[in-house]
Amino acid sequence: MKKDKNIWRLFLFLVFLSIILWGAGYLENLAFWVQYSFNHFFTSLEDFWKDFKSYITVTENLQKEISDLQKEVLNLYKENQNLKLILENIKKREDYLPWLKDLVDRRIEIVYADVVGRDPVKWNLELKINKGYADGIRVGMVVLYKDQVVGRIIKTEKYYSVVRTIYDPNFIIGVTVLETKDQGILRGGYDHLEMSYLFSDHGIEKGNTLITSGTEDNIPYGLKVGYIADLREKAILSFSSIRILPFEDVSNIKGVAVCLRF
Repeated sequence: MKKDKNIWRLFLFLVFLSIILWGAGYLENLAFWVQYSFNHFFTSLEDFWKDFKSYITVTENLQKEISDLQKEVLNLYKENQNLKLILENIKKREDYLPWLKDLVDRRIEIVYADVVGRDPVKWNLELKINKGYADGIRVGMVVLYKDQVVGRIIKTEKYYSVVRTIYDPNFIIGVTVLETKDQGILRGGYDHLEMSYLFSDHGIEKGNTLITSGTEDNIPYGLKVGYIADLREKAILSFSSIRILPFEDVSNIKGVAVCLRF
C-alpha cells in the first residue's frame, strides 16, 4: 500500500514538474529536440537505403555493360578474323582472276572452288574441293587450273567434291597434238603422263603441246593438258611411247575451276 502511494506521489511530482517546465518552455524544447533527432535518424536511414539501392543498381548496370562489352569484343574479334580470311581469299583470287576471265571469255561456264583437302597417300592423285552438287557440279566434269586440265570430278556431295587428278593411272582423256593435229589417248602415271595410244604421226616432236580433243562429254576442245617431255622411237607394229608433263604443278594449287557448260 505504501509502495502504491509512493508511485502516485512520484507520478504527481512528474506531472507537476512537467507543467512547470512546459510553462517555462523547457519541455517544449526537449520534445522538439527528441522529434528532430528521430526525424534526422530516420531520414538518414532512408537516404542510406536509397544510396545502397543506387549502388546495387549501378553495380548491376556496370556488370551488364562489362558483359556487353566482352560480347562486343568477342564479336569484333570474330569479325576481324572473318575479314582476314576474306582478305586472304581476295588476295589469293587476284592471282586467279586473269585466267578465270580468260575461261569466261571463251564462253566456258565455270564455278571456282578452293582446294580444301588432300589424301596424304594420294597427294597428287586426288583433291577435295569446297563446291558440290548444290553449286551445279556433277560427276565427270573436267577440272581446270588456268587453261590446263588438272583432273575430273569422281564424287560429289552437296557442299564438296572429290577430283581425280591427271596423275592418277585411272585418269584417261582424249588429246590432240596442237602442232600436228595427231590424236591419241592420254593416261595418268603418278609423276607424269603417258600417251597410251597414238592414232597417227605427222611429225610429232619433243616440246609439242597436247590439248583436249573435245570428243568426250563435259570436256571442251582446246584445253591444255601438257607437253611432250620425252619421245621414244616407235617399234614395229607398236605405238610410240610418249612421256608427257603438265604445264602446271598440281601438287601445290590452292584453287581450281570446274567446267559446268561450254
